[in-house]
Amino acid sequence: MTANVKNRKTVKLARIRRPRTLAQEVADELKAAIIGTKIALGEMLSEESVATQMGVSRTPVREAFSILQHQGLLTVLPQRGSIVFRPDAHDIELLVDFRRQMELGAAKLAMRNAPAATCEALQRTIDLMDRARRDDELLAYTEADDSFHQSFFDHCGNPYYAQAYELISGRISALRAHLSVPLQIYRTRAYDEHLAMGRAFEEKDEERVLSILSDHISAMTGNYVRALSSL
Repeated sequence: MTANVKNRKTVKLARIRRPRTLAQEVADELKAAIIGTKIALGEMLSEESVATQMGVSRTPVREAFSILQHQGLLTVLPQRGSIVFRPDAHDIELLVDFRRQMELGAAKLAMRNAPAATCEALQRTIDLMDRARRDDELLAYTEADDSFHQSFFDHCGNPYYAQAYELISGRISALRAHLSVPLQIYRTRAYDEHLAMGRAFEEKDEERVLSILSDHISAMTGNYVRALSSL
């Protein structure tokens, strides 16, 4: 019996792909609408209205609202509806600081663990930024901007960084789309900083990458607060 157990081969089983639920489909559609500025920051959403527009029952919408609440994109108000994330100045300061701490750590690890792959990803997103600027596609630029910063987490080699960043990435993307575009910062210093970070990363100048990245993210506090006050 013991010999048979020792000689038995380990069976390799294929991972089961779980189908996306209707609630997840609804949540993804709402998230895309928020990040794509089709739904405004601070806008009230009702389960009934969303269910009618999407042609689904209220049950998956209720579950979708719960998913988005966990991601920080919705605040569910019992008996009143749900309100889309709209931070005040203090919330923005805390969110930007958390992002800065996380992204600096991820960028440092990415340079040490996967410099070539990260550099390639950064350059690819810079090319997308160039195209978006040339075509004056503001939301396409913000999507490329999202991808640029996500590259550090995708290649850092530590999944816990990526998981932690995922908790705020939707809010960061929403702020970038709703508040960066009105300021036109994609045509100013922020774009040049992306170029400088890309060059520094290619040259493996860790100190310069982290210095530019830190200043770049920190500046978002003032930028976002000014833009939010004008909405």
